[in-house]
Amino acid sequence: MSGLKLPGVGSGFPIQSFVDATVNAARAPKEQQLARRAESIDVQLSAYGSLKSVLDEFKTSLKKLSEESAFQKRSTTLSSSGFMTASADKNAVAGSYKLVVEQLAQAHKVGAKRLTGENATKTKLGSGTIDLALKNGDSFSVSISKEKSSLADIAAAINNAEDNKGVKATVVTDDNGSRLVLFSEKTGTENAIDNITINGNGDGDDNHSLNDLLDGPDGFTEIQGAQDARITLDGATVTSQSNEIKNAIAGVTLNVTKVSEWEDSNDHSQGRKSLNLTIGYDKTAVENNLKDFVESFNKVINTINKLTSYNADTQKAGALNGDASARNITANLRSLLSEQVEGALAPVKSLTDLGITTTREGTIELDNDLLKKQLNDNFEKVGALFASEKGVASKLDTFLESYVGKEGFLTNKDKSLREQMTKLEKEADNFTDYMAQYEERIYKQFSAMDIMVAKMNQQLNSVISAFENMPNFNTKK
Repeated sequence: MSGLKLPGVGSGFPIQSFVDATVNAARAPKEQQLARRAESIDVQLSAYGSLKSVLDEFKTSLKKLSEESAFQKRSTTLSSSGFMTASADKNAVAGSYKLVVEQLAQAHKVGAKRLTGENATKTKLGSGTIDLALKNGDSFSVSISKEKSSLADIAAAINNAEDNKGVKATVVTDDNGSRLVLFSEKTGTENAIDNITINGNGDGDDNHSLNDLLDGPDGFTEIQGAQDARITLDGATVTSQSNEIKNAIAGVTLNVTKVSEWEDSNDHSQGRKSLNLTIGYDKTAVENNLKDFVESFNKVINTINKLTSYNADTQKAGALNGDASARNITANLRSLLSEQVEGALAPVKSLTDLGITTTREGTIELDNDLLKKQLNDNFEKVGALFASEKGVASKLDTFLESYVGKEGFLTNKDKSLREQMTKLEKEADNFTDYMAQYEERIYKQFSAMDIMVAKMNQQLNSVISAFENMPNFNTKK
């Protein structure tokens, strides 16, 4: 209640204390009820949230095992590092190959005639055109204006040409002067710069011309020759325009980075050292994914056991003790894991065949030695067990979707509980408003009573005073 509240002016009673006691007596039961309901919802939100979280995590671990591509990955092993890298897709056939890196691919690079003098880089060479042609047949032309004809301007004009077919330009300054350097964007002989034609108008500074870039009758000087990558594969020569060599071995991509070293002989008569490339199934990734699967499953079971537990000594129950949905999850998971998979092939027809067995606590454990043996001997059959249409991953994923999917039980349960909490918070707000009005009303009632008592006291005092002032008729003379 707003405003000043004073003790009863007529009765002297502590009106505010009476009001507080009356209001608290009315408020306490409802507030306790609201608090109990809020706590119950909070506990359920936390419990179901924890359960949904571990089921989501388990569902995620299944994705690594649910697609056949997970069991089609290939591993690549090189006997020496630093000379090349290798990757293989599912089309690569397991096997071993002997490789030698004979040379790396490199881009063609040529340089113009050097300009000397203090202002060589600022000298304007005047207007004209530069025609560039590549060995692969591509060509383009660049127009140079008189105002923008310094070496840097010319390099920028070439680099920014809309129809540039793969030539880059820069300015290099050394002790002998500054010159324009052109190089192919791509490596390989087919991408070499084949021809440069310059037509200058001779209107540059001090009668300079674009023709000043020409270094003798051959135009530009070769700085670095174009070169293809070359390797030998089991003795056969393989060339590539780039240092990335695809499908020399079906499904395999090689990236050469360094020329192989010479064998130990003074005249290199024994040739360069070879390295071995071994291609196999990527068993390590699958093994790790299966270990993650076991760990995630056990996390689900341990969480459910904790939420549904009951401690007889402390007489304290878990948040979901007696909850049917939690028990159903455990029962269904155990059932799905124990089933043989339709379409799976012996000797890998169930998880037990992989070394995955159930413990007394309901968790599962993995026999690493048996798993390694099955991956080595029956890798593709392990894939069929998990990743086939009716495999373990597919069945578990369908089951988990019914709980944690968009319309799953736990998803809807969380939504329902949050809606209940919102309604409860609104109810609590309404009750707070009601109690404020109730307190106002009670205060008015006690105040009215105080005024009435004050009037009665005045009347009583008047009567007493009248009696006290009456003449005494019993007095003897």
